[in-house]
Parts: sequence; structure tokens; C-alpha cells
Amino acid sequence: MTDVHVLVPVKALSLAKTRLAHILEPSTRSDLVVAMLIDTLAAALGLPGAVATVVTSDPIATDVALGHGARVLPDPVYRGESDPLNAALDVAAAHVRAHSPGTDLVALQADLPALRSSELAAALTEARLFGRAIVADHTGTGTAALFQCTPDGPLEPMFGVDSARRHVRSGAKALTEPLDGLRLDVDTIDDLEAAVRLGTGAATSRVLDRIGFALPERSPGIH
Repeated sequence: MTDVHVLVPVKALSLAKTRLAHILEPSTRSDLVVAMLIDTLAAALGLPGAVATVVTSDPIATDVALGHGARVLPDPVYRGESDPLNAALDVAAAHVRAHSPGTDLVALQADLPALRSSELAAALTEARLFGRAIVADHTGTGTAALFQCTPDGPLEPMFGVDSARRHVRSGAKALTEPLDGLRLDVDTIDDLEAAVRLGTGAATSRVLDRIGFALPERSPGIH
């Protein structure tokens, strides 16, 4: 039985992490995105009874997902769609619920290299008390994970600008546990450094070791 189904949307890798372009070459940036996806999937699939589906039309992301134990749902293309990410998650959620009506749903960011299965499990346990819940990202404005644990309840994804507030206004409970790795999606160099301090997963660590990524030295007296 599938207890929880994790949905991980992934856009074209060539478009990912442009805010790291000033420090990483395109090929290295792509390698890092793939590594973070692998580590995110490893954490998600570490949940008991979990299935993960990557929602993507990127061929590399498709191969990575299938090679690391996840399923793939092609990202639907909507001409003129103003909100393709959330539309794709709606389709994915409906697909899961059509086959497994009582399964809990989690929409999860793909760039969580410091995520631990134990954090995701703790968040899921708490989310089940409320039905629909979110974990805001480390900025407090975005959403790292959206949970729908009400049988047959709609996922209602609202990812994008100011998504945490919009999810809460739509009735989702904001979980307050620290969950540092779950909250830390990586978009900037500061985020990447924070993830390294928390401890990144094996795939991300290998890429960072290969490119010689190192944390900046702290000034004396700063802790």
C-alpha cells in the first residue's frame, strides 16, 4: 500500500538556478541541480510506504528520476497557461488520486540537498493532524513542501511569489517545527553555503567536492 505520494516538479535543467550563474558554469550548474534532485528523492523515498513522482519534460531529469527509484509524469504543456507549475501539480495530484484515492500527497521542491527523511517524516506526521499544511522555506515567503492528508481533498498548489502566505490564506496550516533541511531550498550562493553547513546529501557532496567548493573562512571572533 502506498501511504504517501511525493510529487516533485522539475523544470528544464537549462533554465535552473540562474542566480548561481555568476559562480558556476552552465554544465556544473546542471550537475548540481541533478545532484540536489537525487538527494531530494533519496530523502523522500526514505519515508515508509512512500512513492515519488517527478513531474517533468526534461529528458535528463526523466532519466535521473527513473534511475533513482522515482516514477515520471510528463509535464503537461498548456498553451497560454499563466501558471504552468501549479497546473502541472494539479494534474499530477489528480492522476495519483485517481489510482490511490486515500493516499497522502506531498508537493516538494526539488532542490533540498540537506533534507533528511526524518524531517520529512516529522512534517508529515504533524500535517496529518491538520489535513492540509505547508512548510515555509527558510525565507518565510516561499513554500518548501505542501501536504494534503485529507482523503480525496484537493492539493490546491499555489507555488510562486509569496506562496507561503497564499497557501495559509487558502486554509493550509503552517508547520512551525525547525526542519532546517526541509526549509532550505537552494537558489543562491548563501543558500548553498547554508546547506553545506547543515550537511548535504551524498550526490550533492560529490559534485561540490569535484568542483572544489569551500565555505568562506569566518573572521576571528565570529562564531
